[in-house]
Amino acid sequence: MRSFQLFTLVFFLFFFLVTLAGSYFNLKKITRKNKVVSRIFLVLNVAVFTGFVLLYIYPFQPRAATNYPVYFYYNTFLFAVILFNLPMAFSGLMQVVLKKWSEQTVLSYAGMLMALALSAVMVFGTFAGSRQIKITRIELHFPNLPDQFNNYKIVQLSDFHLGGMLRPDRLLNRTFEKLEEIEPDLIVFTGDLVNNFAKEVNRLDNSLRKITQTAPSYSILGNHDYGDYTDWESPQQKQANFEAILEAQKDAGFRMLNNEHVVLKNGADSIFLAGVENWGHPPFPQYADLDKAIKNISEAAFTVLLTHDPAHWESKVTGKEDIELTLSGHTHGLQWGIKLAGIPFSLAWFTRKNWGGLYKNGNSLLYVNTGLGTVGMPWRLDMPGEITLFVLKRSEVD
Repeated sequence: MRSFQLFTLVFFLFFFLVTLAGSYFNLKKITRKNKVVSRIFLVLNVAVFTGFVLLYIYPFQPRAATNYPVYFYYNTFLFAVILFNLPMAFSGLMQVVLKKWSEQTVLSYAGMLMALALSAVMVFGTFAGSRQIKITRIELHFPNLPDQFNNYKIVQLSDFHLGGMLRPDRLLNRTFEKLEEIEPDLIVFTGDLVNNFAKEVNRLDNSLRKITQTAPSYSILGNHDYGDYTDWESPQQKQANFEAILEAQKDAGFRMLNNEHVVLKNGADSIFLAGVENWGHPPFPQYADLDKAIKNISEAAFTVLLTHDPAHWESKVTGKEDIELTLSGHTHGLQWGIKLAGIPFSLAWFTRKNWGGLYKNGNSLLYVNTGLGTVGMPWRLDMPGEITLFVLKRSEVD
């Protein structure tokens, strides 16, 4: 594993330097005798390169990071520079291939325009796209839904990653305002409240409680809630952090479902809500105990399952258990998407087939919420934070 990480770092640094060289010489060609611009550009890139070494190699490393805003701003700056250098370097390469380097060509300016556009899009996605929220409303029809649950409204939230937000209080407050408009009957949160640390919830208790006071609220754990992505001084310290995260969810007003279920009553009717701990394909942890979570739930009962990673549904649920609706998160839709002929598409499709939206296998439905927060990369491009509203409908059986 360490050799793979070393190879990745070396490859990235090599890629950065190669694109920098191509971009620098193309910029010199455009600016001609104006050496100030090219020198400022070079100093800027050297600063970015130095920052990468300091933050990702030595003396700091992401796994030991606790000051997320530093990485947030740096990553924004880093990828803005990379997205500028890449088309500039490609433009220079094409001129060499076409043997037009010695004369001024449209390729230089085309590369510059593309570079500026990509950088601007990335910056927009960071400071504007990451703050956008959409409400996805979906009507779901079930023949075995109890009468009293017809038009029952369930809101799904997922993947806050509070430590990765610039102003989490603002996003949470806007979420609360939208929930007030919806007036849900039930709120479910499908994991990843934090990036790693319980302290990420500090000073956000009131904002979270406003959300959970809107309706009865239940939650599960995501892969980030276990503190597996940082280095701890001792197992005891990690366990204390984990227990503090559980307590923070309780204080925020969520009832945690750890491999268990509850009965939801409406009038004389009832349905079941089950929740499991995280389960994903390696290297993600597999803590879920589905058998325990749905024990004593009859096959005829209407059941909603909360499981953070949609891989759990495709591997352990669909075709094996009588669960009508499964709600997941985790993917974020890779925080980047486009619409092709009106059909949403994300690069996440290349890594998993169930990356966002509604999926069906037989009588089992899965919905993957693309989350509200960000992780890793701080932007969202045409993939706004999502609040999902499910309206349950009882369908008549002929």
